[in-house]
Amino acid sequence: MNILITNDDGISSSGIKALEHTLGKKYNTYLIAPLKERSVTSMALTVFQPMRVEKINDHHYIADGFPADCVNIGLYGEIFPKIDFVISGINRGVNMGYDVHYSGTVGAAKHGALHGIPSLAVSSGRIDPEDGYEREAILVANFLESYNNQIKAGEVWNLNFPEEISGTGTMRELAFVRLGRRRYTEKYDKIQIIGGVSEFQLNGSLLGHDDESGTDFEAYHLGKIPVTPIQLDLTSYTRLESL
Repeated sequence: MNILITNDDGISSSGIKALEHTLGKKYNTYLIAPLKERSVTSMALTVFQPMRVEKINDHHYIADGFPADCVNIGLYGEIFPKIDFVISGINRGVNMGYDVHYSGTVGAAKHGALHGIPSLAVSSGRIDPEDGYEREAILVANFLESYNNQIKAGEVWNLNFPEEISGTGTMRELAFVRLGRRRYTEKYDKIQIIGGVSEFQLNGSLLGHDDESGTDFEAYHLGKIPVTPIQLDLTSYTRLESL
């Protein structure tokens, strides 16, 4: 199986290195990642302007673009063989609930699904762990052994690892759940430049979520490993029927 690996934390991220090292033992891995961090870019693409791409070797490229750009080049840039599967991650921080609309990690996986490739987005609640996300990478390898044939073409599965996994600490802690409801409170720093011109900088978001059963948030905080299948069709069919 030929696996395309990318991320939104940039080429120097330890999460993508862990995936490449671990999955490369069993699969044909092809890595193309952004030159620098491109978090919160969703499915942004570089259009109407050139994008610089550097070849490290036949299996490893760097692109000065967005995560979805990397997937696009990996699929259509004639640099890799035919790709069978796309993995985006391992992200530094979780992507749960409504985060999936903003996340560059999930956006890259969605771009793979948009082009008919089964795709997986992987994130972790551990921030810069000493093992360099080796634990998560091994569990992703175990996950692929059991589930890669169940992820349909054009489908994204969103996988998040808690800081501490309960029970066995293995893939037996997997929980298939729906997306929860993320709550955001934004804070801007404002600097007046001249006249009516000001500079606004988003200085972080306070993240909350609704306490509901059966969600990725509930599973995560119970020490489970939440997995949510995500579809690209955003149509509200119940609302459509009522209209």
